[in-house]
Amino acid sequence: MPSEPNNQAHGTKDDSSKPQEQTKKATAQDHISKGPQIPDNMPPKASREEIEARMKELNK
Repeated sequence: MPSEPNNQAHGTKDDSSKPQEQTKKATAQDHISKGPQIPDNMPPKASREEIEARMKELNK
């Protein structure tokens, strides 16, 4: 019977080191890209003057 608590304690130590092993590793399939993801509802493009005016206002 004394061997059972040792097995449980050993199992506890293994469990603390296993979270890294339990996570899935990235595969080549995960890195395949179909290009940039551009949303359909983008805000209207601002002119350079508007951007510079806003930049000056924010950098005061």
